[in-house]
Amino acid sequence: MALIAHKGAVDLLLRILEIKSARMAGGIMLASFGEAARVLLASDILAKVGQSNVVAAMDDYEDEPTRVEWSPERESHGYYSSSGKWVAVPEEELNLYGVKMPAFLTQLLVRCDRVTSPAQDPLVADILWDLGTVRLEARGKPVSVWFARRLFDEGHSGKVESMAANRPPADTRVIITPTDGCGDIRAAGHLTVAIRDVAASSAGFVIDPAALAKRLKLVPSSLVKPIRHSADYGTIFIGNEKYEFTGLQHRAILTILVDAYNSNDPVRLTADVLEEVKAGIKVTNLGRAFSGNKHWRKFIKEKAGQCWIEF
Repeated sequence: MALIAHKGAVDLLLRILEIKSARMAGGIMLASFGEAARVLLASDILAKVGQSNVVAAMDDYEDEPTRVEWSPERESHGYYSSSGKWVAVPEEELNLYGVKMPAFLTQLLVRCDRVTSPAQDPLVADILWDLGTVRLEARGKPVSVWFARRLFDEGHSGKVESMAANRPPADTRVIITPTDGCGDIRAAGHLTVAIRDVAASSAGFVIDPAALAKRLKLVPSSLVKPIRHSADYGTIFIGNEKYEFTGLQHRAILTILVDAYNSNDPVRLTADVLEEVKAGIKVTNLGRAFSGNKHWRKFIKEKAGQCWIEF
């Protein structure tokens, strides 16, 4: 299946994906989008999914919904205009077309380095699909990718958020969507990206892996990899892992470093941190400060007199 390079055809394709029924009548496409519709209809990414019996008739220079009927004598579909003239309607204009989702989703990531294959069935029918994982430049771990449509619809976005909460990513998950300007869903480790923001210039709905990698770099790590904690910072949650800290000094240090991480300015001078928590002159590094607890080394780094959270 050839990729679509026509911008208008790509815009029409993404528009159809955002319609509730995810389908559009050929007559509407041809009348409203002209060349873009013809390019899209010829691309084989649309499939006939039904037939409409209504067209927008041009009668007295006004668009009016008009019911179409079959004429056995003329062997064609059509309607009578206000002047009584029979107006034939080509079958192509009556056909309802929907996006071939398997073909669309396969092409979406055709330029990406896949690590795992997409799921066979949607995660949420007609709304959300798991596209597997891909390897992106300068990222150590594969990135999970989902596709979701109509995220402007609160009912749809709510279902996506629920599924995301029930299936947290191992590291990071990107949700690709045709919905422009939508915010991130309320689920840890998820980033929502509009197709138009990361599409390859030569194929308007195919994701450019370099653009997607760049988009991820622009996101503060605390948004992609958030840290949750108890009110007293004694329990730290990172992904599915939980770390317990009982010492008052431990919790005081964690308060500083976790807040720094979440402020997107994570690096602190170790000496300043130890002075702020009144660790004492004999405590000169975090190893001594966290004496008796080795969990801190799993997500806190210390080097050249500085310390920060990294995982």
